[in-house]
Amino acid sequence: MKVFIKFACICLIYLSANVFAADNDGKFAAKGAGRKGCEDFIQSVKQKDSDFLLYAGWIEGYLSAYNQFQKNNYDIAPWQTTELFMILLQRHCKNNTNVKFFDATNALIKAFFPIRLNAEDTIVKVQVGDASAYYYQEILLRAKTRLKKMGFYQGDVAGDNFSDLDVKAFSDYQQKLNLKVTGFPDQNTLTTLFLKAKG
Repeated sequence: MKVFIKFACICLIYLSANVFAADNDGKFAAKGAGRKGCEDFIQSVKQKDSDFLLYAGWIEGYLSAYNQFQKNNYDIAPWQTTELFMILLQRHCKNNTNVKFFDATNALIKAFFPIRLNAEDTIVKVQVGDASAYYYQEILLRAKTRLKKMGFYQGDVAGDNFSDLDVKAFSDYQQKLNLKVTGFPDQNTLTTLFLKAKG
């Protein structure tokens, strides 16, 4: 199954190149999961059927194609995982059941566009206890800068490392917002920080 999903993702990346080649009126034919409705997606999520994995593969392929063809964009989802996309799409689709999955995905992309990564960047490994992940240096810098504006840092911040001071700042932020306190820049913490936090 994993081999099939990887193959499907590669095919979607290749085929999605045509998605942006619209006609003179800007219209084009969405393929695969993009043609389905939000109601179908929600049903698939509830049943955890094989289509659920196809939705995830479709999203990854579509985002890769978007990154390739959208101007002033290197990575539209520089810290968001496919799992987070699926969760956010579930929330959107529950409130918009008559919308196409393609349109729901584009609505989410539009929300993420202001916090995209414009250019290729250095990747930094972050390890806190047993948890580890890779982040763009710019994203770590943005996250720390936001935390500094909220008073969680004293002095300068940098994106090229993740020190004990960073663990403390993230832990304090997580505790203040009643999030799981890990000191790690996990998906939930970054979502709250980038999409909900002010300043």
